[in-house]
Amino acid sequence: MPLSLETLPGKEVLSDTLVSSSIWKLLCIILILANFKNLPLVWHVRLLNAFRFVLRSERSRTAIRPAQLFQPLITESHGSLMELDYNIHKSNSTYFQDVDIARTHLICTLFSAGIEQARRSKGQGILGGGNKTFGAALGAVCCSFRKEINPFERYEMWTRVLSWDRKWIYMVTHFVRKDAIKPKSFSMYPRQKNKNAGTRNVDRKEDAIIASALSKIVFKKGRLTIPPEVMLQASGLLPPRPADLALLQTEIYPAPAKRAMFQQIFDVGFRFFENFDLVWEATRNMLTSEAEVARDQSRDGSPDDTATTKNDQWTWDMVEQERLRGLEMASKLGALEGLAGEFTADADALGKHSDLWWFLGLTY
Repeated sequence: MPLSLETLPGKEVLSDTLVSSSIWKLLCIILILANFKNLPLVWHVRLLNAFRFVLRSERSRTAIRPAQLFQPLITESHGSLMELDYNIHKSNSTYFQDVDIARTHLICTLFSAGIEQARRSKGQGILGGGNKTFGAALGAVCCSFRKEINPFERYEMWTRVLSWDRKWIYMVTHFVRKDAIKPKSFSMYPRQKNKNAGTRNVDRKEDAIIASALSKIVFKKGRLTIPPEVMLQASGLLPPRPADLALLQTEIYPAPAKRAMFQQIFDVGFRFFENFDLVWEATRNMLTSEAEVARDQSRDGSPDDTATTKNDQWTWDMVEQERLRGLEMASKLGALEGLAGEFTADADALGKHSDLWWFLGLTY
């Protein structure tokens, strides 16, 4: 007689064990999905998702214009269980992780052309510096909180360029209730449909803001600091300067004789994607007819459309006026560098506590 669940001894116990095991597995899956955003290495995956917009194959076909310099890029996200504090809402410390992602999306999208030029420049102009690694380093970030984010609540991060000086570029990120405010259009991605464009579900725009973060970033090519104005100009975001000053040729940096080994290894991924871009672009050009190219240019914004004419009206004086207006707020973040002087290293201290191992009796 073949064995079955009904003929085995203790079948009730075995059945209960199987049911209990299935329930625990289901609960574990739900817990993982509910906190997927905070699992190990997921933050790195989110960051890599933003890096892909540097690739030419991922860029918008709509040309970057000066009027888009101060426009925000909207990045969506949500709160998870592992981000909750004892007040049962998103912990204040977790906002900075989201700001990292939103800021990277803006940099890789808005400065994609400038990043490509900086990485490929080898001793030519101020974007040169040989084959050294290019990067954007975070100098400081602060956040002001207005309202809470509830568990699993969806929200948007509106990130844009606020201002810049000779070294730092300042970016502001507003955490906004999802669909509380909708932009009039998406200038870089005209294909993205915007239902109820320009509508506002709050009395004042400030009522939709959950928190606001201000960051300052510096562009680096090895040890060389690339001025923000140069990166903006290389990215096609600045109108012609008065007197037509050629900033990109103001300084010449000789290329080093040999690249360091770790820089060669670090740059392998970039070189691979550059080749991928070349193959992708060549293949797309072969398979795309001239009629389709003309139709795409007309849909995404051709040089003759109304939007382009409006964007081209931005002059150097208009950009400079907006930069100076934003710099008044950005300078407050720069003043925080003076906090280093408040470090009382030579004074007495209250004591010393352990953060985690107190229950083992290792420290007080």
